Amino acid sequence: MRAVVQTADPRHAGLFGMLRYHLGWADAAFNPCQARAGKRVRPVLCLLACEACGGNWEQALPAAAAIELLHNFSLIHDDIEDRDKTRRGRPTVWALWGEAQAINAGDALFALAQLALLRLSERDVPATTVVAALRLFNHACLALNGGQYLDIGFESR
Repeated sequence: MRAVVQTADPRHAGLFGMLRYHLGWADAAFNPCQARAGKRVRPVLCLLACEACGGNWEQALPAAAAIELLHNFSLIHDDIEDRDKTRRGRPTVWALWGEAQAINAGDALFALAQLALLRLSERDVPATTVVAALRLFNHACLALNGGQYLDIGFESR
């Protein structure tokens, strides 16, 4: 996943620093650290499901990374929507850098998730399977957004 969360453009260093911060790989000054990260249950389940169905779990690594990046995109946006100022014992992205930059960081994680999923093609996964995975991935994201819509509506009652 670290290979996906990087940029060659120095103008975007701050954005990618925020992403590394959120993922627990950097402190608020973007120095490398070992902060408490998430449990990574979703990507592990992806790899186990692949293996259970007779697939090669190593071939599924890009899909596992995409799932974790999507999850973290949703957490950044959820923190803004719920006004949560801490996550995993640290200030949230929006609490440190403001709502606009946090939305931007979440959107970047969504784009990186899409790019990670496309890396399946680099592991000899047929193009039709990659397209099907992207379709399913985006439908899952829409379901996630729908659930968040309901959550926000419920909280405002």
